[in-house]
Amino acid sequence: MQPIITCLQTGHDVWLLVLAALVCMIGVYGAFSVAQHAGRATGKTRTRLAITGLVAAGCTAWATHMIALLAFRPAMPAGFEPVLTALSLVLGILGISAGMLIAIGGRSRLRRLMGGFVLGLGVVVLHYVGQSAYVVRGHVTWNDGLVALSIFASLPLFSLSLMCAGERNRNLRPAAAPLLLLSIAVLHISGMAALQLTYDPRVAFPPLTLEPDFLAPLVATMSIGLFGVALLALSLTLRAKAKLREDRQRLGELANLALEGLAICENGIALSVNEGLARLAGRKRQDLEGRSFSELLPGVALEEIPEGEEVDGALATLSGQSVPVRVLRREFVLGRQTQTVVAFRDQRERLRSEAKIRRLAYTDTLTGLANREHFHGILEGCVTRHQASQLHFAILLFDLDGFKAVNDSLGHSGGDEVLKVVADRLSKCLDEGWEAARLSGDEFAVLIPDGADPLQATAVAERAIRAIEEPILLRDQVTHISASVGIKLSDGNSSVEQMLRNADLALYDAKANGRGHARLFTHDLRRAANDRATTAMELQDAFEDGDLELYYQPQVRLRDGALVGAEALIRWNYPYRGVLSPAAFLPVLESGPLAVPVGNWILSTACRQAARWRAEGLSDFRIGVNLFAAQLRSPDFVETVVQTLAECGLPAEALELEVTENIILRKEGATISHLAKLRSMGVGIAFDDFGTGYASLTMLKEIAITRLKVDRSFVREIEWSGKDQAIVDAIARMAKGCDLTVIAEGIETEEQADLMRDYADEGQGYLYGRPMTARAFEEHHGLGSAYLLPTALAG
Repeated sequence: MQPIITCLQTGHDVWLLVLAALVCMIGVYGAFSVAQHAGRATGKTRTRLAITGLVAAGCTAWATHMIALLAFRPAMPAGFEPVLTALSLVLGILGISAGMLIAIGGRSRLRRLMGGFVLGLGVVVLHYVGQSAYVVRGHVTWNDGLVALSIFASLPLFSLSLMCAGERNRNLRPAAAPLLLLSIAVLHISGMAALQLTYDPRVAFPPLTLEPDFLAPLVATMSIGLFGVALLALSLTLRAKAKLREDRQRLGELANLALEGLAICENGIALSVNEGLARLAGRKRQDLEGRSFSELLPGVALEEIPEGEEVDGALATLSGQSVPVRVLRREFVLGRQTQTVVAFRDQRERLRSEAKIRRLAYTDTLTGLANREHFHGILEGCVTRHQASQLHFAILLFDLDGFKAVNDSLGHSGGDEVLKVVADRLSKCLDEGWEAARLSGDEFAVLIPDGADPLQATAVAERAIRAIEEPILLRDQVTHISASVGIKLSDGNSSVEQMLRNADLALYDAKANGRGHARLFTHDLRRAANDRATTAMELQDAFEDGDLELYYQPQVRLRDGALVGAEALIRWNYPYRGVLSPAAFLPVLESGPLAVPVGNWILSTACRQAARWRAEGLSDFRIGVNLFAAQLRSPDFVETVVQTLAECGLPAEALELEVTENIILRKEGATISHLAKLRSMGVGIAFDDFGTGYASLTMLKEIAITRLKVDRSFVREIEWSGKDQAIVDAIARMAKGCDLTVIAEGIETEEQADLMRDYADEGQGYLYGRPMTARAFEEHHGLGSAYLLPTALAG
C-alpha cells in the first residue's frame, strides 16, 4: 500500500491527475450517452452514432491514461515509443468496443457483467501496452504483486460499472460513472506504483521516441474532441427530452379525450395521467403525477401485469374507498424511450350489473325469495355437509290451499299480491340463517339448515300455517287462504331429488287428508307412492290389454219398480286377483294420464250399450256415466260427448253425466261452461253423493244440475234414524224447490224403498240389482242377446 501512496504524493503532478479525471468523466458521459442514442436511432444515423460512441469510449480511456502518464514525474528523462503508443490506442478502442457491444441492449445482468469484464480487459491491455511504450533513460522493472493487484482489483469494478449502467432502477444507475472512474484510477495508480525505475545515463532512447512536450498537444486535441462528443451527446439528450416532452404533451391531450383513465408510466412512476383517471381517483392530476404505480393500485406490481391482458385491481382514492377497476398494460416507444401506458376501466357499473344478474338468476322476482335453482344449490350444500358431519337439517314444502279461487276472483295481479303477502309472512316465521324460496306458482319451500328435529320442523310448519291463514285485505276485499306442508328430515342417504320427492309425498298426503296442516314424511308414504306407481303401470297394461270392463247397476222408478236406466260402473278384471272394485284403483286412475282416455272409453261404451237396449225395447232407457275431473277440464269435452252421441245414435236426454263434489268445488270456468252447454243440449247432469262433502248450496243455482243423488249413507239407517229422515226430507224439499229430481242410492230393503218413495222419484241399490255385466243385465231384465254389446275393451 505504501508504494501506491508514495506514487500519488511524490510521483505525480496532482493537477494533471485532476485533469485526467475530468477528461475521463467528460469522455465517459459523451461516449456512453452517444452509444445510448445510437441504440434508439435507426439506419445510417444508428451506425454513425454507434461508431462515434465506441471510438469516443476508447479514446477517453487512452486520453485519460496518457494524461496520467504525462502527470508522472520519474525524475529522469522520459519519452514515448510511438508504435506501442499507437497500438495501445487501437487495442483500447477494440477492447472497450467489444465490452460495450456485449453489454449495451442486454437486460440480463450477467450479460452486462460479462460486457464490463471485457471492457475492463480492454482498458487493462491499453494501460499496460501504453505503459510499456513509456521509456526512460534507465532501467525499468515491475512489481508483479502490484500488477496483479491493479488487474484483479479493477476488473470487478469495471463489471459492476457496466451492470449498474443498464439497471432499470434509477437509484442504481448513477453509481455506474463513479465505479468506472474508480476502476480506472485503481488500475492506473496501482500500475504506476508497480513501475520501478533506475536511472542509467548510458541507456539511450529508442529511435523516433516522442518527447512528452510533443505528445501533450496531441492528447489535448483528443481531449477537446472528447469534449465535442460530450457536447454532441448533451445536444442529443436535450433534443430527445424536448421531443419526449412534446410527445407526452400530445399523448396527454389525446388521453384527456379518452373516457377511461390512462396513466403514462416509466420505471414504475406515473409521469402523466389524464382527467379520466383523476376523476376516477377523486384527485387532481397533479396529485397523481409523480406517484409510484403501487400507490395508485396497491397490491399490483406494474411489471407483473402481462402486457395486453386485463387484471383486476382497486384504485386508491382520496376518500380512502377504493374503486374496482380492470387494468390493461401496453408498452411503446415514446421519444425513443420505452414508455408504459396503463388503462384503468371503472368496474362499478359492471359489478352492479353482475350482482343484478345474480339476483335475477337466484331470486324470485315477484316475492324476493330464493328461486328454485338457488334453493336446490343451498339444499345440495346441506346434503353434502350432512354426509360429512351428520348435521341434521329439514326441508318444508308449502302449497297454498284455495289459491286458484283467489286467482279466479281477483285475477292474476291479485294473486301476485297474495303471493307477496304469503312470502313476507313466511319469512317472518324463520330464524336467521334459514332459507325461504318460491319454487313455482303457489309452492314455497323452507330450509332449516342446522340441527333440525321433527318437533322443531313441525312447530315451524304450524306457525307458518297460522301466519298464512290470517285474513288478507286486498282491494277492499278480505281474502282467506291456507297452506299444506310436507316435511322431510335429512337421513344421510337421500339425494337432493329424493329429499324433494319425499317432502312432496308428505305434502300430497297433507292435502289429501284435509289440507291446512303439516305432514311429516314416513316410509309408509313412500310405500304407498310405490304402490300407486305400480297400480298406474298395471292400469296402463290393463287398458291396453282389454282387462277393463263396464258393469251396470239398474235404476228404477220407485212408485212402480219400472226399469228406467242404469249407472255404468268400471271394473278391473285382474288376471289373478279377480274382479277389482273401483275403490282399489279409481284414485290412481282419475289422477293419472289415463283419466281422459279411459273416461272417454267408458262414455262411448256405455252410450253404445244404452242405444242397443233402447233399440231392444227400452225406449225410455237412460244411462248414467260418472265423469273424471280431467275430462271436464279437457277443452274439447263437449265435442267429444256430441260426437259420441251421434256415433251411437243415442239421444241427448238418454245420457246422464254424474259429477261429484270434488269436481264442482273447483269452480273452474271450463267445468261450469261445459256442463251448461251439455245441459242446454238435453244431457242430464246428476250431482252424485250429495250432502256428504263441502259443496255450497249456491252451487245448486250456479251449476246446470238436473238431479240430486242421495248418498247411501243417509239411506242405510233411514228406517230408525230420525236424523237421516230429516236430512233426506230437507234434500227432497230443496230439490223440489230447485226443480230437480231425486234418486236414492243404496236401497237394499223393501222398508227402505217404501220410506224413500216419499222423497225420491227413483232408486238404485242391491234391492233392484247389484252392478253386473251387460250379459247379466240382459238376462236379469229379459233382453235379447242379439243386441248385446261387448263390454270389455279389446286392445
